[in-house]
Amino acid sequence: AREKCLLPLQLALESKNVKLAQHALAGIQKLLSEERFVSMETDSDEKQLLNQILNAVKVTPSLNEDLQVEVMKVLLCITYTPTFDLNGSAVLKIAEVCIETYICSCHQRSINTAVRATLSQMLSDLTLQLRQRQENTIIENPDVPQEFRNQGSTVESLCDDLVSVLTVLCEKLQAAINDQQQLQLLYLECVLSVLSSSSSSMHLHRAFTDLIWKNLCPALVVILGNPIHDKSITSAHSSSTGPGIESDSASPGVSDHGRGSGCSSTAPALSGPVARTIYYIAAELVRLVGSVDSMKPVLQSLYHRVLLYPPPQHRVEAIKIMKEVGRHEEGHHACQGAVSEHSGLPTGSTQNAFADHLLTLTCYCMVSSHL
Repeated sequence: AREKCLLPLQLALESKNVKLAQHALAGIQKLLSEERFVSMETDSDEKQLLNQILNAVKVTPSLNEDLQVEVMKVLLCITYTPTFDLNGSAVLKIAEVCIETYICSCHQRSINTAVRATLSQMLSDLTLQLRQRQENTIIENPDVPQEFRNQGSTVESLCDDLVSVLTVLCEKLQAAINDQQQLQLLYLECVLSVLSSSSSSMHLHRAFTDLIWKNLCPALVVILGNPIHDKSITSAHSSSTGPGIESDSASPGVSDHGRGSGCSSTAPALSGPVARTIYYIAAELVRLVGSVDSMKPVLQSLYHRVLLYPPPQHRVEAIKIMKEVGRHEEGHHACQGAVSEHSGLPTGSTQNAFADHLLTLTCYCMVSSHL
């Protein structure tokens, strides 16, 4: 039985003897390459290959840096075994070990990189597996309605898996809003790995769009800056508005941009990598859900915070993401769709169109930043 093979290796890992632990990890990798070892089928959850390996390496967070990096290789190696079922539950189990290790050792550069690379690869693989199934189904059935129910239970279950993984990541991100930014960055990069590999047809999955507007976008907006707590808010349009107050006056500059047009007068508290990752997530969201009418208000709020909230001298990176939005064909069509809905109407009637709104925000952002 597998547990008999893994027990001495687990004890070697827990011995705190580096030499023994190195041999143990080499032994686990060797076992994973043995077809007889990985092909044992069982109905018992405890005796599933993944659970047995995770139990054997549960000491990982307390190992030294080099050994932790080797464990990350082992975890990634499991996902490529012939009998491994890459699904949401398995991904979350492996992610828990990665995240716990990261929390204990994120100050170590090599384990920091190894954990992020392992999570990114695994999440991308899960998402690409779904994307491939979706695209193959559409190719085989070109007349399929725009509903997942006709794309087969496998696609539907994979969509549910993906949403369950994203839900956990969003919950962890929300819980880390007041924590160290390195942890925020880890969760944001995980979210980006999922979104950047996702098919634009994900907007047809209601649970996915609900998660975006209820959980992800609000968390991103708060991380980018909270006017309620920030004491250095000034009007982006009028110098007469005092600190801490967002103007509701009827002056032309303020009324043109509405509520939320105040900006911070100090440098953003979030780090450059965190900000850039959020900007790329914002670009992916336009590609994925920009064509959905009900999603436009929350995306507008997010882009308001991205483009107008930082002081002018800190908006260069934010402006660059608009190139990413234009680069995505799906994002371009999403914005075009917003305008085409209003075709034939007077220009003033299109002010709430998503494309118009993004263009207005971008232009004002560039003008106010003297770019």
